Amino acid sequence: MANEDSMVQSEDSLSNVLAKTTDPAKRIEILQELCALTTNTPATLKWIQQTRLEARKNNSRENEDWALGHLAVYFYNFEMLDSLIYYTSQSDSLSKVMGKHSSYYYGSQALLCQNLLWIGQREKASDTAIRLFKQAKEENSTNGIINLGETLGLINQQIGQDSIAVTYLKESLDMLIETSGKVPYIIRVLNSIIDSELKLKRFDDARKHIEELQAHLDKMKKNIPNSGMSQLYSSNYLLSEAFYINLFVQLGNADEAKKHLLMAQSYENDINDGYVEHFYKLSLAAYYKLTKQYAQALNIINQAMELNDSPETMKLKAEILFDKGDSREAAIQYRDALEQNESQNVETFIRQISELRAIHDTNQLELEVKELRVKELELEAKQQQLKWSIALTSLFLIILILGTFVFIHTRRLNNELKKDKRALLKSEKELRIARDHAEESDRLKSLFLSNMSHEIRTPLNAIVGFAQLLDIETEEGDERKEFTKVIMDNSALLLNLVNDILDISRLESERYRFSFAEENLAECCRAALTSAEHRVKPGVELRFSPESEDFILNTDKLRLQQVLINLVGNATKFTKQGFIELAFTIDKKNDLVRFTVTDTGCGIPADKQDAIFERFEKLNEYVQGTGLGLSICRIIAERFGGDVMLDKKYTGGARFIFTHSLNISQEKDI
Repeated sequence: MANEDSMVQSEDSLSNVLAKTTDPAKRIEILQELCALTTNTPATLKWIQQTRLEARKNNSRENEDWALGHLAVYFYNFEMLDSLIYYTSQSDSLSKVMGKHSSYYYGSQALLCQNLLWIGQREKASDTAIRLFKQAKEENSTNGIINLGETLGLINQQIGQDSIAVTYLKESLDMLIETSGKVPYIIRVLNSIIDSELKLKRFDDARKHIEELQAHLDKMKKNIPNSGMSQLYSSNYLLSEAFYINLFVQLGNADEAKKHLLMAQSYENDINDGYVEHFYKLSLAAYYKLTKQYAQALNIINQAMELNDSPETMKLKAEILFDKGDSREAAIQYRDALEQNESQNVETFIRQISELRAIHDTNQLELEVKELRVKELELEAKQQQLKWSIALTSLFLIILILGTFVFIHTRRLNNELKKDKRALLKSEKELRIARDHAEESDRLKSLFLSNMSHEIRTPLNAIVGFAQLLDIETEEGDERKEFTKVIMDNSALLLNLVNDILDISRLESERYRFSFAEENLAECCRAALTSAEHRVKPGVELRFSPESEDFILNTDKLRLQQVLINLVGNATKFTKQGFIELAFTIDKKNDLVRFTVTDTGCGIPADKQDAIFERFEKLNEYVQGTGLGLSICRIIAERFGGDVMLDKKYTGGARFIFTHSLNISQEKDI
């Protein structure tokens, strides 16, 4: 209270001095002192905005930059995204005028990325943060590296990559300490590092950083200018004790955990941060679980779930219920956690599929860029023609008889050129816009493809894994076992759909890398048949007829098997009786291996035999599949120096022929 009264008196005193001061530099200096005095309070907004107005009035771009940076911090802290976006764009515009990227520019951009992360736009946040981090490295901007390093650390925490997160965060922490960074900032980075280290079970590192955190909190306590900073100190001190509780609970040391629990209780009433309160309650619940005080543990975990019913919180509640002996309630809680996790993954998948659809529009933009380039070349040719015309005009002016004709001809060409030049300027402007859009789309496409495996496949694998656990624990005849099988089957179909879309996108953009090595061809074929044999219908015989058991082929094993599995898989869909046969022969005369996949199924109608290799073309709309398999097979076969084709002469079902070159260099890397 005394600090708050002192702050009010100091604010009034500085306000009086400001009213009497006319010197612009002095006024800005006083306004910045008022901003520092009222940090983390609503009053600070008025002083920051007044600082910006004063700076603009006196054309002081550095001070305006300072004000924009602090406005971004204010609106980030008060979760006002629209205002944060607006002032971040203002900072970006000012940096272009100044011709440099200041520390305040990088700070506001980092806060914008973090805000995007909290509202679920992870891809956009990651893309922007990576680009700015590289830019800061190139410009050797210490503050930029610190701000964006912390942001990338937070992004990796959110996607479960805590080891990578710690690397980024430690780099930011080291640079903060080297440059005598502000204590609250150091405390914030330390909190993130400790959180990840506890998840990674790096207990020695976590303990060292908690001690370092409390040492910085002691420094902060000696200089608390206002109630806002006092609340910040209390929340962070409580969080540091919660870290200790979590650490000793994981180590199984209940006595040490209890000591820190007692120390934390004096700060419980000062919590004003949702994350701190949630983490503290999770740590308390874990402590009561460790000490077998299940009633208290359940009470605390229910309070934590009211703040954030994340899968992690629900899992801890399930563990408490299980240890208590309430297996039924524990199973229900585990199920709810799984359903919530699945719901989040489905939402992420739908959003990312929409982005993937937008990325495919890049091809059209590239075509437009090429057309504009042709127009530019035509214009260059006309400019060259004009130069020759001017030279001829100079020569013909000497000859008086032809002077008038040359003059009229040149003037006409001049008029046409001006008209064409105006059209060119307009085309060049459109070209630059289209090129920028194309480059941005290509960059987003590359980033999206690099993150797609983690963002979609990992959650789907988690769904399948949990479903398999439920399947093991469920008895035959139980209705839940059928539901579990539905989850696993549809998750596999969803994963295959994503893989097909990713494969064809990468192959078309020539970003798909092939790794060639010497492989036993018969073994590769048998592995492909093993992968597809579970799809074979009862009563159908799966055959393999190799020309040689010992033939060695220089190939990419995985991509070769992908083609064979797709061809055999297609045969299993349409063959209800008879056989499916995979065979290969070695044609050294033509330097190729010829694979055949023959079935006794329904065959392919003559009117569809030429269309089946088109994308999304399906022989039967009621058979599961994306219609991309044969398109992918043909693209991969072309990379192998061969082709995939339908044997139209075979009438006993369907027969596909796949050829593979024997002369692929060992070093070839596509």
